[in-house]
Amino acid sequence: MGKLVMGYWDCPFCGSKGVAGNIVNCPSCGRARGDVQFYMKNVAEGETREQNETGDIEYLSSEQAKAVSDNPDWYCSFCNSLNSDNAAFCSNCGASRADSESNYFDQLKKKKEREAAEAAAQQAGSSARPAPSRKIWIIAAAIVLIIIGVIVWMNGNTTSSDLRVSALNWTRRIDIEENRMFSESDWNLPAGAEQTGTRQEIHHYDSVLDHYENREVQRSRQVIDHYETYYTYSDRGNGSFEEVPHQRPVYTTEYYTETVREPVYRQVPRYATKYYYNIWRWTPSRDVTASGEDHQTAWPEYTLGENEREGQRSEAYRFTVEHTGKNNQTTTYQLDEEHWKGLNVGDPVFITSKRSGASPYLSDEKGNKIVDLTQVR
Repeated sequence: MGKLVMGYWDCPFCGSKGVAGNIVNCPSCGRARGDVQFYMKNVAEGETREQNETGDIEYLSSEQAKAVSDNPDWYCSFCNSLNSDNAAFCSNCGASRADSESNYFDQLKKKKEREAAEAAAQQAGSSARPAPSRKIWIIAAAIVLIIIGVIVWMNGNTTSSDLRVSALNWTRRIDIEENRMFSESDWNLPAGAEQTGTRQEIHHYDSVLDHYENREVQRSRQVIDHYETYYTYSDRGNGSFEEVPHQRPVYTTEYYTETVREPVYRQVPRYATKYYYNIWRWTPSRDVTASGEDHQTAWPEYTLGENEREGQRSEAYRFTVEHTGKNNQTTTYQLDEEHWKGLNVGDPVFITSKRSGASPYLSDEKGNKIVDLTQVR
């Protein structure tokens, strides 16, 4: 058994603190110790101490230790007083120990269960918060209305009415492609290609095991260097605590050299047949463009040369508006041909845009959409 340490208790009747564990009656009020829990000075419950940290531990002397029973105190069922295991009768009321069943640890368990239940009930009570006041509801409603207002404003429209068409222009373009012969090579012969030759060439490399080599590598491992002692303290239920020694290993890092066999690979080329060929492909060669600043649109005229064909066609229709209220600032937009032909230089127009930055559109004076626009940067 380890060394014995003096325990203490607090009087539940008068509140006196730090009564020595070998005293059974409170020196202040004279009441016998009842529903108490022993504790150590300078050591919290569950605390551990290193071997060099026991200088403030209050050990019992040899004579004091001999007077302490090996068993926990017992509780009198009649007056709830705590009595030494050596006592056959209650020191407070004289009742026989034979009529009592619980000891210190039984009562301590019930006490902690009761305290846990009270704490849970208190927590449940504190979590049942009162309903928000009318003022809080008003504030919350105001915040919601502000958010809704911001969303509505962002999705709102702004229609510019100080605009007139200052210029029109259009562009039509036709790409011309030429059928050219290309000399190429590949691992497969494409359809329509005219083969001109073949050759065995390196297609890829394979890693093949060649041999093994020994190599020394440094390793590390954790080994036990020594053991150190630390102590825990166990409530004996009779006003004293037992100091229980424990051993734990202390590790150090050990380095050593180990020989390992590592594979060495060589790169082996793998050959395949590579095809060389001529192939005709249509490729962009030139383009022809027509443009104007009126409604007389037309596709450009062109003459195809040998091995040429018409490719992709593209067209763009733009108009420029002048902001009469902004120092004649101009902006150019693009739209489809049909609506573009309905515009003339000098016409007033209405362009509506959203505050959120969405694409603008041509509209009537009330902001009703006619057609989407793309602003030309």
